[in-house]
Amino acid sequence: MTDQNEFMAQMLALVDLAKANDSRITKKEVGKFCRDLELTDAQLKLVYDFLDEHNIEVAGHVRKKAGAGSGTGVESSKESGIAQNGPDAGWNTEDSKYLSLYRRELRGLKEVSEEERVELYRRLCSGDESAVHPVIEAHLKGVVTLAGKYKNRGVPLEDLIQEGNLTLLTTVDMLCGNDGISDVKKEIDRAVRSRMIELADDRLESRGMEHTIVTKTNLIHEATKVLAEEWGRLATVAELAEYTKMTEEEIQMYIDLSLEEIKVGRM
Repeated sequence: MTDQNEFMAQMLALVDLAKANDSRITKKEVGKFCRDLELTDAQLKLVYDFLDEHNIEVAGHVRKKAGAGSGTGVESSKESGIAQNGPDAGWNTEDSKYLSLYRRELRGLKEVSEEERVELYRRLCSGDESAVHPVIEAHLKGVVTLAGKYKNRGVPLEDLIQEGNLTLLTTVDMLCGNDGISDVKKEIDRAVRSRMIELADDRLESRGMEHTIVTKTNLIHEATKVLAEEWGRLATVAELAEYTKMTEEEIQMYIDLSLEEIKVGRM
């Protein structure tokens, strides 16, 4: 299976390529660009639809009419097989055809049992590089689940998944050979979640200081709950700063603004 992060990056690069050519591209050019992905005809059709949704004209491809089918121009959750719970909960009928294609690719991944995960983590931490790719694949659906939780904060779902996958790749690579890690899954989820919070924070930063103050306060409050669940205790200001990628001074400022609604631990 093609590396998921690479696939996403290539799809977005394909859009940029077409936009540089007056938002036009031919099927032959798409096929040439995607030849290393070894896509089926059905998958290529979804790529054409993806380009269509990004206002790219694909010569020879019949564009869908607005309102066709379900009246939304996209597949219904029943037609596309999108689940409303579980690892697909972050997807909905407003997501692009690329995301539908990506979800289908993920569904083709081999399910990993808890025992297999434990063994993969053991091999990873012992420095077995052959465990890196299987661990990454085992967490791709988890990235989608986390992205679904943060997509309503102004960051496109595609961006959240792309950055989440990048963080997943770098985190797993960092964990390889690190035998001091007691909970690999927790470390991975924490890194991915932290990156998504950072993305949401950056997007909200551009919307104005007043909105940012309220949202950062909410983000810190959420971080305290997440870390309390993980650690069984309140996080300190220093730990919240590390987790949210904010300074300790910022954390303390928003705690003060919350009128002590945000509870933190003491050193």
